[in-house]
Amino acid sequence: MIWTIGAALMLVGLLGYTGLWRSWAKGGLSYKVFGLFWFGLGIILVSIVLALPTPSWVFWIPATIALLGACSVWWLPAALTPRWFRALPDSDR
Repeated sequence: MIWTIGAALMLVGLLGYTGLWRSWAKGGLSYKVFGLFWFGLGIILVSIVLALPTPSWVFWIPATIALLGACSVWWLPAALTPRWFRALPDSDR
């Protein structure tokens, strides 16, 4: 069930990354949608690791991705933002 939430978050993030939904960008100062993508990816990876018989240390890899994804709602490095976002006038690179 939790993977459906992760998939929904990734879908919203993909809409932002592809540029199909740009109205939220506010001049290049908001990273919220991009952060949702990375957080959703972390959630999906955590649910996959928990469903499979893997060593316990493997859990921390997707958990770190989910944590960094949650933090990326506030800031992302320019390399993780799409070209259209970096081209906005107030984009802080």
